[in-house]
Amino acid sequence: MKRLSLGLVMLFTCSLLIATIAGASDNVLVMTDIKTDKIYKKMSKLDLENEKDLKKGKKFVDKYDCTIVKLSGKLNHFGYDIINGGYIDYHATVPDASVWISEYPFTRNLKFKSDETGWWTIFVVKSKKMDLGFSFVYEKQGWVTTKSNLIPVTNEDNVDIAIQFIDPLYYYLALKPAVEGMIGGPITNAMVVTVGKSWASMHSDLLPHGDPGATVSSDPLLTYPDTIGPLYFNEAVQPDPTYPYTSVDGGVTWINVPLNTFYVTAHKSGVNYETVEFSITEQDVEAGVVLYIASPPDSVQGDNDSDPGEG
Repeated sequence: MKRLSLGLVMLFTCSLLIATIAGASDNVLVMTDIKTDKIYKKMSKLDLENEKDLKKGKKFVDKYDCTIVKLSGKLNHFGYDIINGGYIDYHATVPDASVWISEYPFTRNLKFKSDETGWWTIFVVKSKKMDLGFSFVYEKQGWVTTKSNLIPVTNEDNVDIAIQFIDPLYYYLALKPAVEGMIGGPITNAMVVTVGKSWASMHSDLLPHGDPGATVSSDPLLTYPDTIGPLYFNEAVQPDPTYPYTSVDGGVTWINVPLNTFYVTAHKSGVNYETVEFSITEQDVEAGVVLYIASPPDSVQGDNDSDPGEG
C-alpha cells in the first residue's frame, strides 16, 4: 500500500494563483490550481514509475491542459578520501539523502530521497502554459547541506540532473580548514560553478569537464572584502588564488556570499556560455545551507566542444 503525504501551499506567480498539492505517492508533486482534488485522487491510484500508469496519468491531466514531467537526478559523492587516500571514485553516489525544493519549503516534509543507487525521481504535475523553476536542496545527517542553482522545469522531462555532494570528512577536516587558512577567516558559505565544455556532465566519463582559460563574472558584482573570489580551481581540484582564469577542472568559487540573487556566467574569446542563477536567502541560513553548487550539465556550459583538456 502506498504511503501518502500531503502538502498545501498558495502563492502568486505572474498574477496566477497556484495551489500546490504534493503527495499521491512518495515522489509526486501536483502543482496546479486546476481540479487539484480530482488530480490528486487520480495520482494517488497510480504508480507513475510504471509506464502504463504514467500514460494513464498524462491522458487524465491533459484534459485540464496539464502534463506530467519526470525530474530525476544523481547525488555524486565528491571529494578526497582522507582516511584511505586518493580521490573518491567518480562514480560513487550518496543514497538516502533528502531532496527538497527551496522555492516550496513545505517539500522538506515530503520525504523525497535518493535511493540505494544515489538517484532520486519526482513526477511534477504542472500546467502546460507555465514553466517553473526549482532550486534543489540536498541534505543528509552529518553532511554539508547543499543547494543547487535554479533549474528550469518545462514541459519536457529532465532526467540528468546532478549535484556534487561533498564528502563531509573531506570538507570539515581538510578543505574547509585549508580554505579558511588561505583567506584568513571563517567560511560562512560558498558558491561554486563549473565552467564546462558543451558536453560536460556528471553523467559522462569524459574528463576533465572544464573549459580552460575562461574568466567569470557575477551580477550583481561580488567584491572583496565582503566576498572572497572568484577563486579558480587548479588541476588538482583545489581553489588557487594564483590562477587568473579557469584550469581544465573548470571549477570556480566565491566564499562568503551575501543574501541576494546572483547571475553567474563566463567569458572567453569565441565561446558563448550559459548563465546560472543562485538565490541565497535567509531561509537557506535557517535550513543550514552552506554550499551553493551548479553541477554539469546544469552549470556554466559553453559551446566549446573541444576534447577533454584542450582549450
